[in-house]
Amino acid sequence: MRRTESRPYFQPIGERDRFLPEGPRAMRRQSREGIAWVNIQCSPDSTYGSLFFYDPRESREEGERLAFDHRLDCPSRPGFLLPIEGGDRVLVGLEKVLQVCDLAKGDWSPPLARIPDGDPRTIINDAEIVPGGKAVVFGTKDTRFDAEAKLAQLYLYTVDDNRISVLADKQVCSNGKVIASDERGLILYDIDTPTRKVVRYRLDLRDRTATPDGVALDLANQVGFPDGMRGCGDGTAIIAFYNPELAEAGGAVRFNLATGEAVQEWTTPGSPRVTCPLLVNRPDGVKLILTTATEGMPAEMRAKCPNAGCLFIADTQLAECPAGEVVRLP
Repeated sequence: MRRTESRPYFQPIGERDRFLPEGPRAMRRQSREGIAWVNIQCSPDSTYGSLFFYDPRESREEGERLAFDHRLDCPSRPGFLLPIEGGDRVLVGLEKVLQVCDLAKGDWSPPLARIPDGDPRTIINDAEIVPGGKAVVFGTKDTRFDAEAKLAQLYLYTVDDNRISVLADKQVCSNGKVIASDERGLILYDIDTPTRKVVRYRLDLRDRTATPDGVALDLANQVGFPDGMRGCGDGTAIIAFYNPELAEAGGAVRFNLATGEAVQEWTTPGSPRVTCPLLVNRPDGVKLILTTATEGMPAEMRAKCPNAGCLFIADTQLAECPAGEVVRLP
């Protein structure tokens, strides 16, 4: 298996912006192509987070690190953002509700829908757009990560009727998702992080159901916990691994979803807690973007992990980058 070392791509200046970056997406803001992501919260006890947009052509140097102008603080903790057709706007999962945010204007819509869950410990987490842009699958996480309570759930949101339905329950931390299809219909690959498995479901939008269809990947032998996941468009997917222990580097691995074979690995020097991957086209080929975090690091560990909380970029062996889906609001 080929191993590739990634390099820091965006280095946040403040510690608050390094705490829990996740869910990077390629999108357009004010006619500029860039990358947007969420910082779920700004500190261990924070009740709010931020949205970010980075266009490397707009960056400037302040000392040894890039300055960054496009940060938008949220009214609560964002679990995901998804680009909306037309640019500038994103669909955001904010704790218990879905809202639209205009990254150019800083405006927020009223809530579009609310999850049927009043437990104060659960908040919205990772999400993926169903091909066609008219539905979104997303999940929640128990902020205490209680593997016995299993309070988190997996949801389906449909755009045209602003309706949310439960697809699966008894999860702990619903994370990365990939949606594919075969002759039988839609396939949902889903990670509930503490299980260290990628579970396969048959997704039926008409009946609003996800029927379990076996374990696609057993990741028990990997270092760290599986977090975010992105499909490569060829039957493989890249999974980011969040390592809570001190390590010289973190990692992400590309797996064949049919065979379970690991086909390529990337490392993030000085940053063991890798949260989410993103594939992007660049003039010199398809690149991999990886978000990382400082979440939960004691001061001594943080001092030994100088790149924690950075975004990384790396080369890939992929010939093509799958087209990014967008949410298509009415």
